[in-house]
Amino acid sequence: MGGNSCLQKNKRKGSHQLYMGTCHVPVRDPIRNNMRQREAEYTNKTIIQNLKKKLESAKGKWRETLPEVLWAYWTTPKSSTEKTPFFLVYGAEALIPVEVGEPSSRFWHASEESNHEAMAMALELLDERLEASLVRMAAQKQKIERYYNMRTNLRYFEIGDLVLRKVTLNTRNLNEGKLGQNWEGSYDVLGIVSKGSYKLGTMEGEQLPSNWNVSMLKRYYY
Repeated sequence: MGGNSCLQKNKRKGSHQLYMGTCHVPVRDPIRNNMRQREAEYTNKTIIQNLKKKLESAKGKWRETLPEVLWAYWTTPKSSTEKTPFFLVYGAEALIPVEVGEPSSRFWHASEESNHEAMAMALELLDERLEASLVRMAAQKQKIERYYNMRTNLRYFEIGDLVLRKVTLNTRNLNEGKLGQNWEGSYDVLGIVSKGSYKLGTMEGEQLPSNWNVSMLKRYYY
């Protein structure tokens, strides 16, 4: 959801309600749009998980609970940036309701003049803080990649290599039970979809459906 069309729909429905429909946004940069789409999918997944925890069995009350969940998401620092989403958008941390009910020092000592000074300083430092957040995000991605490579023991294959495929619940013969084989094959690597993802084929040349992750494969020695 995004774009002016969504903003107009939200305005027509009122500021206290949320438009939950689909809005089409023009794509000007396919690469950046793809990155934003993945980030949006991850954010939506997190919000839905938090909704489930909040609602438990009262699933029908998600509309009333959504603003609370969104506020919690916006004001919670993320490990990848060490900043809250609210801060990355507005350059300052939100004044949470508890600071009004039980006034904090920030609330008591706030004035229009000090607020203007703080906002001006925040704007001056915003680019630097955003850049630092991007560096932290890149470092975390590298950390995750190193952990993933360690788990998969750097098993990378080339076209023409022979591999075994891990037997899963979907591919295991029900009659074999726990004593069945854990690996099946061999299979021929027909193509490299991306780093760690492959297309496989049987020894007779028939291509298997779907792509197979390196964590499900190991080299076949003959």
